[in-house]
Amino acid sequence: MNSQISQVTNPLSPIREQLLRENFPQIADLRNQAHITYWSDYHLISQTLLNHLPFGRSLGPTTFYQYIDYQFDNLLIEARRNLLFWSLSGTNHFNQTPVTQTTLFFDETFFWHYYIPVRTREITEAILQGNRIRFLSRFCLSQTQVELEFNEIRLRTIETGTQLVYCHSKEYTYKWDTSL
Repeated sequence: MNSQISQVTNPLSPIREQLLRENFPQIADLRNQAHITYWSDYHLISQTLLNHLPFGRSLGPTTFYQYIDYQFDNLLIEARRNLLFWSLSGTNHFNQTPVTQTTLFFDETFFWHYYIPVRTREITEAILQGNRIRFLSRFCLSQTQVELEFNEIRLRTIETGTQLVYCHSKEYTYKWDTSL
């Protein structure tokens, strides 16, 4: 009886659920991601979008420009698909409002205490050879735009030698309404 009532009150529900299963077979729960933190009331995004975000790793010049020049369009396709996922999945279950945006950040503890120590020598040598080393520090998806922010890893001279530090680098913004 309850299923009949729910179908009468929301006849699109079975269709919506089928579309979600077919188009978004893998959903990532941001609460389970060790390499990122997030700012949003909603904690689900499509796994394919998450796969297009190079959080938790350093990007040398070739990898960085390949990502910006050739993979950015694929990221935009997946970001747009994620907006569809949010529309189909309904509302934020906490306060019953539509999901409109999320912001993901690199997790500093994971990045600087687990990833960087294993690669310190490799990164230091690349920097000393004149290469710029970057990492994805922030991703924001909203109904109006996509933002990516990359920070740069640099060498700082200290009394005992050198230390890897990061500084702000560049932000890339794509606005849905202007396609720029």
